[in-house]
Amino acid sequence: MTIAGYILFAFLVLRFLVLLVNFLYRPYLPKAKHQAEWPMVSVLIPARNEENNLPTLLTNLQNIDYPNYEVIVCNDSSTDGTEQLLSKFSTQFPQLSFFNNEPLPEAWIGKNFACHQLAQKASGQFLLFIDADVKVQPQLLKKSISYMQKQQTKLLSIFPEQIIKTTGEWKTVPLMNWILLSFLPLPLVRWRWFSSLSAANGQFMLFDADNYRNNLWHKKVALRNVEDILIARSMKKQKMRISVLLGNNDIACRMYNGYQQAIKGFALNMHQYFSGYRLWMAFFVMATWLRLPFFVLSGQFWLLGISIVLLATMKLMYARLSFYPLSKVFAYHYSQLFSFLSIGLHNLRNKQKGSMEWKGRKYEV
Repeated sequence: MTIAGYILFAFLVLRFLVLLVNFLYRPYLPKAKHQAEWPMVSVLIPARNEENNLPTLLTNLQNIDYPNYEVIVCNDSSTDGTEQLLSKFSTQFPQLSFFNNEPLPEAWIGKNFACHQLAQKASGQFLLFIDADVKVQPQLLKKSISYMQKQQTKLLSIFPEQIIKTTGEWKTVPLMNWILLSFLPLPLVRWRWFSSLSAANGQFMLFDADNYRNNLWHKKVALRNVEDILIARSMKKQKMRISVLLGNNDIACRMYNGYQQAIKGFALNMHQYFSGYRLWMAFFVMATWLRLPFFVLSGQFWLLGISIVLLATMKLMYARLSFYPLSKVFAYHYSQLFSFLSIGLHNLRNKQKGSMEWKGRKYEV
């Protein structure tokens, strides 16, 4: 019992240290440095039934403070008014072009094939893949390109600041940053070694174009439904330098609309946050649930007290990093634990079934 308690406590201390590193690191884009010339950037957007989200993003991109960019949208078999919307915007947005995707080959899943087609039509020195539901600020491109050039990275991925509107979303969406920030020391992602120290978010992935064209990253993960993390891991395995940051106010997104959509969406790829190991995911879920009750039942009250202090401090740091109100972070703590358990069970159920449906398409798991 004592040894098990020490193991649970040591795991918490390790997560505390990781979160402390990230808190001190302040993982946001720095201000852009002035440049006489800016390289060409291709902003690439896969869009499937996005008529409600695209107007905001395209308007943001019209107002972007960057002198040399193009915007290309792939209309990915949309059944709503996406194509009509793009036709309208293209008449007033000279940098915008769009195309309807080719029929989906058997060896691909939808988003990866859309991204692959987008890259083939892009002419930029940098390729920025972003989702249609993000919101961007005018300085985003300058800050991102300046950062990539200074750090000499082949990939920069940003986890957008999350817009959360409903109770169901507060119960689920913050789990992404909670796991990321307490599990992965973001400064070490830039190391060329240890592919396990990698992450990425498909909502914002900025590639060096030569590197992308030489590797055709989306083609290499054509049938995989967690393309972002898998691409990042593959790049690290090849000793390429990548970076992962948080969005601050440079880029924001409402990832899911409501509780059920969030549970289903996170369950699609939750195990990839744990290097692809569902056993490691299960241990993380159980440790999160059992730690404090275990200390009470085993009489290890001094470990209980220290653990509560560590958890409270972690919540404070994570709230500051994610720009979440402290009242929400503490009020939804136990609701998020239940959601975390539900996501893990859904993930295991998907694995057992071998497939799941998302946005009208079936994916192998």
